[in-house]
Amino acid sequence: MKACLILNPAAGPADFHNHVFEAVRYLERCGWRVERMETTARCDATRLARRCAEDGYDVAVAVGGDGTINEVINGLAGSDTALGVIPAGTANVYAADVGIPIWSPLRPHAVREAAEIIHLGHRRRLDLGHIQLGDGLERYFFMWCGIGLDAAITREVRSEDTRRLGYLAWGIASVLVVLHFMGHRGQVTVDRRKLRRRLLWVVVSNGQLYGRLWRIAPDAKMDDGRLDVTVFEGRGLFSTIHHILGLTLGFHVHDPKVHQYRCSSVSVRTRKPLPVHVDAEPVGTTPVRISVVPRAVTVILPPKLPEHLLVHREEQRSTVPEMATL
Repeated sequence: MKACLILNPAAGPADFHNHVFEAVRYLERCGWRVERMETTARCDATRLARRCAEDGYDVAVAVGGDGTINEVINGLAGSDTALGVIPAGTANVYAADVGIPIWSPLRPHAVREAAEIIHLGHRRRLDLGHIQLGDGLERYFFMWCGIGLDAAITREVRSEDTRRLGYLAWGIASVLVVLHFMGHRGQVTVDRRKLRRRLLWVVVSNGQLYGRLWRIAPDAKMDDGRLDVTVFEGRGLFSTIHHILGLTLGFHVHDPKVHQYRCSSVSVRTRKPLPVHVDAEPVGTTPVRISVVPRAVTVILPPKLPEHLLVHREEQRSTVPEMATL
């Protein structure tokens, strides 16, 4: 078995990287041939993952956070090369949702445990979301696409700040943006249904978790060929605080100012452009069209499958449409 380790060298402290070396040695003792590849710039992980797929690697292991995973799945979509994950980011939402151990000084063996999942875990085909912006940019996402407030916060957070401050960097950016973000009038078209409201933010989810703290789409499945849409309407600071409390306490699913749908496609148009992100990576502004690509990527999941996220229990294949090179 061949694996390529796609590593964001800036992710995680020095101690973490020592554990990564131990994980590589574990896989090699299990008979794997492991090649290490480091990213140096944005979209490097996509290029490296595409090369791994073309060269017939069995697994491409994303060592990093949700942004690194996003780049890797953009290189793997439609291929036979599976995604493995060793979490090393700030939030690690995907890893938390599917049950991959996340390293911390209090859990030093998590990297080895993640490597064991790569060796012993189950392969499953999961859906991807696909976005197309008004300027023609196309990109896949794994966990969610955000439009509006959360994308505005994401745009303010720099990677060097998250390395230095961790969650505090997100907290500072959130306060600065929330104080002034008013939202815009817009139209959300879900399949053929149209909703016109003043939009604070819209989240299109493939998984259930949102920012590690909230289960925004509690019934979402990652292999059902559908996306879950959550629309937060309102204006300004007090509406934002109301929605954050609702997410925290779980009553957003019953809030008349929150609209939830399950669909195969959704588009968002706004009177003034709103920022857009995928998996916490800024990509542009509205208008945006989002659709699901059923079972587009193979992933390695823990031996104890995350059944709350799955409909199918056996690997299934589907055809993935070609997309312009990133």
